[in-house]
Amino acid sequence: MAKLLGTPPLINITPLTEILEVPIHINNPIHPNSANKHKRLGLKILNELSRIEMFVTRIETVGKQEEILAELGKTVTYLEQTLYNFELENGQAHRLENTTARILLQASLCCRYMNRTGLAEMFPKASEHLGFVPVITSGSFMEAHLRQMSSINQLVSIAIQLQNDLRLTNHKFIAHQIALLYQCINQAGTKYTGFKSRVEEHFGTVKDLCNASDEPFLTPELQTWLSELAVDIVAEALFSGKPMAQQTPSAGPLSDYINRVSNTDANEEQLQQ
Repeated sequence: MAKLLGTPPLINITPLTEILEVPIHINNPIHPNSANKHKRLGLKILNELSRIEMFVTRIETVGKQEEILAELGKTVTYLEQTLYNFELENGQAHRLENTTARILLQASLCCRYMNRTGLAEMFPKASEHLGFVPVITSGSFMEAHLRQMSSINQLVSIAIQLQNDLRLTNHKFIAHQIALLYQCINQAGTKYTGFKSRVEEHFGTVKDLCNASDEPFLTPELQTWLSELAVDIVAEALFSGKPMAQQTPSAGPLSDYINRVSNTDANEEQLQQ
């Protein structure tokens, strides 16, 4: 102990003469804002219209509820004010002090933007609520896209859950989960139909094993098969290299819209040159 006390320190610590301010980023966005103002606006509008579509659908299902109506009203107000402020900043609209005239102008700008960008057809319920009734010949693109994306999300969730449950010492409910996985594969679209035969290959064996005892446990071969199947499903859904907006047949209009608003600033710069 005496030798230890007499040993010089491994490193000399310089005492602080002042306490420096610690930078905080609590008000900064997690994802940095794009420099493209048209893209920022386009994504905001897309988000708010999705919310309006959801609220209107909810009202159709459960009826008018005070909380839903309040959130719907706030979302509509924010959407129209966002477009109005954007047009003001770009000199495309005049500032109006008269409240009624401003509200009418905001609604007009919103309908015009939706018509010009194709959002009216993508969000028919939101469009109708905002006073603009689009002509839709093949149903709601966005509704079909979101429905299929929901199925894909459920497929991924079950695949991940199966991977985790393989670590358990009791595989009693694995066969039931694989049946749910198979059902989700059927609903996720043609891109995933190749996984059906892989499930069918060993499902009967797994089912018989799970029914054979109160605490069944999959063989190493079956565990490897199921783990690889789950990994491949997750990889196909999340790491195929395709943007989420292109993962369903109905996502074409959404993808076109995002590309259009992303390239608007570049097109304007070319025109100015």
